[in-house]
Amino acid sequence: MRIAIIGAGVVGLSSALALIARGADVTVFDREGVAAGASRGNAGIFADYAVLPESTPDMLRQVPRMLLQPDGPLSLRWRYLPRIAPWLLRFLRAGRPVQVRHGTLAMAALMAHVRGDWDQLLSQIGAEDLRVTRGALLAYTSRRAFDADRAGWQAKAEHGACDVEPVMGERLHEMEPSLTRDLHYAIHLPNLSHCLNPHGLVERLARAVQQRGGELRLREVAGVTPTETGVRLRLPEGGAVDFDRVVLCAGAHSTALTRSLGLKIPLETERGYNVTLPDPGVTLSRPVSIPEKGYYMTPMSVGLRIGGGVELAGLKAPPRWSRVEVMARHAETMLPGLNRAGEARWMGFRPAMPDTLPVIGPVPGAERVVLAFGHGHLGLTLGATTGQMVAGHIYGSNNRIDPIPYLPTRFA
Repeated sequence: MRIAIIGAGVVGLSSALALIARGADVTVFDREGVAAGASRGNAGIFADYAVLPESTPDMLRQVPRMLLQPDGPLSLRWRYLPRIAPWLLRFLRAGRPVQVRHGTLAMAALMAHVRGDWDQLLSQIGAEDLRVTRGALLAYTSRRAFDADRAGWQAKAEHGACDVEPVMGERLHEMEPSLTRDLHYAIHLPNLSHCLNPHGLVERLARAVQQRGGELRLREVAGVTPTETGVRLRLPEGGAVDFDRVVLCAGAHSTALTRSLGLKIPLETERGYNVTLPDPGVTLSRPVSIPEKGYYMTPMSVGLRIGGGVELAGLKAPPRWSRVEVMARHAETMLPGLNRAGEARWMGFRPAMPDTLPVIGPVPGAERVVLAFGHGHLGLTLGATTGQMVAGHIYGSNNRIDPIPYLPTRFA
């Protein structure tokens, strides 16, 4: 079976390897190259704890306050509001209690396979050295913020998503001596894993695809058209290429291609920012999150990466580098002595669905095209599991996870 994959990020390349393992002849298309999007600059967290949807009654109550904070974890460019308003209405509806329950169960079903699927994939490509399990800390400056978050973390633990341990006082500073003494409370996730080099991981996935006979093409795809016997990819400069199946994994850039199929998917863009410090001058033994400000500080082989937050501004607005500066300056107060010399800044587009669940499954009426995008902050986390689900849809072996909650038909 000749299969084209559009998108050379972690989801697309994981899908490519899962399909090659089943005997497919795979060609991966990307207009910019391997890991050119969100797969390059993420925070490196295998966040298998993230079973709760982003839209919950508690989160919705916090949104107005966050939008009014100039240094808060959420910002909206107000001129973009008319464009994003329909998506925001869907986001609000997804926060109803019944929707939250359904979304939590669906996300927990995916997360139950994350560790095992990555174990298998990393072993196959010889990249076990890029993932470490050192746990993580979520650190708070106030007892009030700590107590407000504990209920949510206990809910995650009840769904089997993670082990949770409260840490207070001196023990916190014994675990991470570089942290400021202004931090008094933390939640410890002892089993959390993180990636030491997200870009390097995706490059290894790409190399494994090529070593197994797959092809990588630096080409843009202008449109996708089902035919009587397969699927045709239209190229911008004219011409076309025919395949038996197509998998669309173009992340935040997927909308134009789904429209070429006559399908409207409520996909939006959460812009994320980070800065990587090659010689931070301080040491963290594990990722540390500052939930009150919405960012992670992740120790990697390439330095200390500080990143997170959400900006709603679409694909075309220029980067607002003040978002990086806000995080970096706050991190300097959390890590006294932090050295920012040689810092590298990055901005990327996270593909976000209003109900938080990714879109994984065939296009209604054009089942030879399979969609796999909309993972939001969880592309790295769900990459290997999504690849297995994509292969299951194409080869008829989706028996581990009920596919219905993730199908594009939920937006019909």
